[in-house]
Amino acid sequence: MRQRWRLVLAAAAFIAWLTYLGYAALTKNRGPVISRAQIAAARFDVVAEVKGGADGKPDKQVRVIETLSKDGPAKDSTIDVENLPRASGYTGPGQYLLLLTESPFTVVGQQRSPGNDLSGVGPPLIYHWSDDVRKQYEAMPKPPEASR
Repeated sequence: MRQRWRLVLAAAAFIAWLTYLGYAALTKNRGPVISRAQIAAARFDVVAEVKGGADGKPDKQVRVIETLSKDGPAKDSTIDVENLPRASGYTGPGQYLLLLTESPFTVVGQQRSPGNDLSGVGPPLIYHWSDDVRKQYEAMPKPPEASR
């Protein structure tokens, strides 16, 4: 009789564990993950209104909605982002987090890391602005302003 109770208890613990794993898998964030290296290499972090071009790619002219870094482009200004039509992550018109370099403005691409060969990697990334992306951005450690 004692062995039967142990079996029932083990089966209940196993079912509870599988239920937890199922819940964790269903509630997992499936959105984009912001690149720390891309943030570190960026001079300006902005949220911009991006419109679509005729070819379904983003238009290089954007309107700045919010400047997230010191000395960035002014709010409500219009800027040209030279490599934006080649950027990955565009899902249609809307607000996007753009991690930019200056003169001329370009989206920062993927960064080299020791031991990683980046030949053949895709285009620079932009991130559709959402609550999840905002939380990720705010949680990221930022380089000192002097180096930005």
